[in-house]
Amino acid sequence: MSSYWKVDDTMRIGQRFVSIPSENGLEYSPEQKIQIFVDPSTKFMSGQDSYLDFNFKIKLPSGSPVPTKLALDQMGGSALIKNIRIYDGSRGTILEELDSYSSLCSVRYDYDTDDSQRNFRALREGAGVHTPGNRGSRGTSQSVMADTLTSPYFKKVEGNQVATDTWTDDAFLTAKLCIPLHTGIFAQNSHIFPVMMTNGLYIEIDTPPAGEVLKQLDSVIRTRRTKLNPYFHSLNGSLTGADDWPANASTFDTFYVSKRNNLSGEDAVSKFPFVIGETFKFVDDDDITATSNISGTMTISEINLSANGLIEVKIDTARSNNGAGASAILSEQSVMYSVAVEEATSYDPSYTISNVNLVVSEVMLDPGYERGMIQKVREGKNIEIDIMTATNYKHSILASDRQSTFQIYAQNSRAKSLLIVPQDATVYSAKDQISATGTYEILKNGDFDDTALFSNRSAYTGCCDELKDIQYQIQGRLSPSRPIDVSKIASRKSIDAFHLYELEKMLDNAGIVPRSFRAFKDNFVFGRGFGVNQGAMDLRGKDLAVILKYTNADAPAKGKLFNSFVVHVRRFMIGTGSVQVVL
Repeated sequence: MSSYWKVDDTMRIGQRFVSIPSENGLEYSPEQKIQIFVDPSTKFMSGQDSYLDFNFKIKLPSGSPVPTKLALDQMGGSALIKNIRIYDGSRGTILEELDSYSSLCSVRYDYDTDDSQRNFRALREGAGVHTPGNRGSRGTSQSVMADTLTSPYFKKVEGNQVATDTWTDDAFLTAKLCIPLHTGIFAQNSHIFPVMMTNGLYIEIDTPPAGEVLKQLDSVIRTRRTKLNPYFHSLNGSLTGADDWPANASTFDTFYVSKRNNLSGEDAVSKFPFVIGETFKFVDDDDITATSNISGTMTISEINLSANGLIEVKIDTARSNNGAGASAILSEQSVMYSVAVEEATSYDPSYTISNVNLVVSEVMLDPGYERGMIQKVREGKNIEIDIMTATNYKHSILASDRQSTFQIYAQNSRAKSLLIVPQDATVYSAKDQISATGTYEILKNGDFDDTALFSNRSAYTGCCDELKDIQYQIQGRLSPSRPIDVSKIASRKSIDAFHLYELEKMLDNAGIVPRSFRAFKDNFVFGRGFGVNQGAMDLRGKDLAVILKYTNADAPAKGKLFNSFVVHVRRFMIGTGSVQVVL
């Protein structure tokens, strides 16, 4: 047995891109399967230069739904892959399977990122990016889900709106997305893969439910960066006179929006995140429970830019304050928030994926190399290819479990790293996921200037949720020797340096370059790197346990589903008519 691939006997003599359409349809909806077959006539493939190409369009719920602006998750098109499986051409041997692919991909996109990466992914993959034109001015944290100016998912409002500009499906754009496949055979494989020797490749992709990946803008919902929402200014729109706020029981059908949060200039209406036909209420910017006592939900009928530069909003029916107290009176602390999704009985939007193509980078080698490879296989030798991939071992605990230990029965001979995403296990309706209602509270009790920050990515990101410390037991020995304290992160007010040190090692061993730790609270992950200097560990027959303590004063709020990804080196041994996978 010998290894065919050697640095000194591999040479590219040509390269071209081949577009391979999906097998089983031109258009896909949520929770369907996309199937692609790479024919063995594509003899050699450079996986890291290949990508998935498709069109994506959002659809409002059927019937007559209340409209609102919706966008794809901030990691872009990669969120549309829930699971992925890659078989050999006979479909008898599974070469690679990534269960909860979007969860692992969210870690890569949140931690292996910088300004250059974010801008590139926004341009190519439809990922979210912070737009200065939609920046906040009230001290909120930076949001990549407030873009009304350059979003590829819906039309930019040009100039003033009039009453006939009701938001419909036609307002959503068809986005062209090109995403890499973050698997061992593709994006993480530096080898040229001999497709002809595996009789081709068969790829299956599961698409997720729409509620998991579609989001309202952060600047319209009350549970995410409340102070980023549009502020009430007055009833008269005067910039020089006394503020005109509605007194108790006063009636109004028009009001003006403050210039706060950059809602000013000739493109102020383009920056305004609400749409005609959307229903809304007012809430205090420091307390998301202090909603104003207006007589009924308001529906926007017209949005204009007034002569003095303020946005003028008209509502379909005159409303009045009908109660006493501070929360009943609109003031400079009142912000608009959408109830189009939050207060709907149900809200089930959809999306379509169409014109799916796998664009394969085909490498053309000298025919002599092909003949040499075939000859070696005929002589009974194997072609050996190593890839770095991951296997997901899932475990779950209840919110009431304060101390928990679970075993990971990994059978990987060359394990590089253990990456754990403690995902919120609560089953949410689509409307609760889209509007971030009742989900995990990333910032607790209105800390900092966001007022509230609830997760709208519960389907694939991690949450700390009062976790006190972490430790691992490997072959009866505790590792590290003292627990990794994360109680400061659990408090939502600080950070634990030891955790970040361990996190950096774990990510680096997993092939995820740790460029940014900005998401250490939004997407909380932990894990353990095996070996040093990119080393590996044989986990076969090893005792590997994860020890967690939720013993802070406050009890956890959510049950957890632990996606425990064991990142490892997997070997393919390609012989005559067969492929053997060595874990």
